[in-house]
Amino acid sequence: MALMLIAVLSGCSSWGNRDPEYLASYEAPPLKIPPGLDNPTGPSPVLIAVPEMRIPAGDELDPAPPRVASTAGKQDANAYIAWSAEGAYLMVKDTPDSVARRLSYAIKNSGMTMLQTSDSGSYKFHYTQPPPPGKDEGFFSHMAFWRSRPEYLDFSGTFMTSLKPDGENTRVYLLFGNGEACDTAGSEHILGIFMERLG
Repeated sequence: MALMLIAVLSGCSSWGNRDPEYLASYEAPPLKIPPGLDNPTGPSPVLIAVPEMRIPAGDELDPAPPRVASTAGKQDANAYIAWSAEGAYLMVKDTPDSVARRLSYAIKNSGMTMLQTSDSGSYKFHYTQPPPPGKDEGFFSHMAFWRSRPEYLDFSGTFMTSLKPDGENTRVYLLFGNGEACDTAGSEHILGIFMERLG
């Protein structure tokens, strides 16, 4: 029994010291193709190009549905909210010059404060969102914490509009007062007000 164990262990140790087979391999010369035959070709790689997109920021990463009213039947509407790689915008079926004039009236008639005007329709204005009905409740109403209350988001602030022609129509984008792109929720809220005025 002892002799058999010694033989087996010595055999295992000899196997463990052997070099891998690939170390004994060698490089073969290139394949010789007879005259009149084509060289073998491997599969060509497939190149996939993806256009560069704007990186979403802020609440654009939130997959929540739009907060504005439904824009169903937008083909028949004069103004409706749409979405692009640049964010939410208000599509108005009118020329930029006409939209600029109408937008100026919409800002003033919506209770917003016009801060700066421009012939191109780049208006700077301040918006103060009115409190929702029933926000100023009594003491005991606030104690009823078990009652469900809808989430209240205040979109008050200073904003700017940016008009871009789109064929025979015009896109109205909303920017913050410093010129940066407005978040999706704020754009949908304020552009929704303009949509009711321009629609």
